[in-house]
Amino acid sequence: MKNITLITWLGEGNFGTCLQSYALNTELAKLGYKVSFLQSIPSRLGLYGWARWGKNTVVELINHYKYKDLQTKKRNNFQRKNFNILTINITYQLKQLIANTDCFITGSDQIWNTYVAFNPRMFLDFANDKKRVAYASSIGTNDVKEEYRESVKELLLKFNHIGVREKTAVAELSKLTGRNDIVQVLDPTFLLTPTDWNKMSKDAVFETEMPKNYILCYFIGNNTHYINQLSKVRNAFGNKNIVIIPADENRDFTFDGAFVYKNASPIEFVNLLQNADCVCTDSFHATALSINHSVPFVEFMRFKDDDSKSQNSRIYDLLEHYGLMDRIYDENNMSWTNDINYDRVQEILSADRKFSIDYLVNAIEN
Repeated sequence: MKNITLITWLGEGNFGTCLQSYALNTELAKLGYKVSFLQSIPSRLGLYGWARWGKNTVVELINHYKYKDLQTKKRNNFQRKNFNILTINITYQLKQLIANTDCFITGSDQIWNTYVAFNPRMFLDFANDKKRVAYASSIGTNDVKEEYRESVKELLLKFNHIGVREKTAVAELSKLTGRNDIVQVLDPTFLLTPTDWNKMSKDAVFETEMPKNYILCYFIGNNTHYINQLSKVRNAFGNKNIVIIPADENRDFTFDGAFVYKNASPIEFVNLLQNADCVCTDSFHATALSINHSVPFVEFMRFKDDDSKSQNSRIYDLLEHYGLMDRIYDENNMSWTNDINYDRVQEILSADRKFSIDYLVNAIEN
């Protein structure tokens, strides 16, 4: 059994980030690998690392006893149950980690988005001579920020295999590095089938009776025009109930008469999405999970296309690949109300899933 160390963001309050980590971790375990999860490594180790560990431990204890937030407790329980989380504070621990790891895998989500931050650890700068694999790593935007291009190039040339999430990233990173072996693979949430997700979501616990026949809303962007758009979607789909799961980035979003469910862990999030009549979202992962589960959805665009920090390219890549560009909300064209031919979509997805799993196994073994 090979030892895999997976390094990416755990997600904390962001459902999509947490679920992509869960999916890749779960798929690797299904494939027979021993997986350890490393969120990150401090840029400074030694005494500073111990001080950081002590501070975080104290903060965690204070939060445990001070805060009674049910959602946080449920999320923490989910993480403890599903991840073998490693903590690195001193150089010796890092040396032991490297010695005990057969392959380091980084991904997914926007860990390579240099417009958000450049973190060399997410490019496995610490891995020495061990195998380095990228699985569905995302740059989030159309390019790498100019000031980091040389550093990113140098680090990527050390990778044994590079699989990225977006088609745009294949072109950008191939041009940057001169490599011709960079491929596009599925977001990790697609690696798990609906049957796999059902095994997880059956453990959902709701503290109150949930509405039936509902539109599920999950919005990360705080855009005022979402209210008007949601009202029109609701009318188009027959005045159904509205259920809102607040995003950490947009805790105060509400809608007149909506049921706001604030206690969702990743388990309840998936359960509510699976059973929705329709999903309205500006989230990449809520969109991906909707497609995976053959749930109708309407895409709300969080950014303007001319915004330098726009992350729309990843949404366009996803929708275009599965022939679903008409799911984008349009005031003047209501094609987003049409039925989706999910039989065709699932055929494409099935082939994509096989390709991506084959890539993952080959990258680890060869």
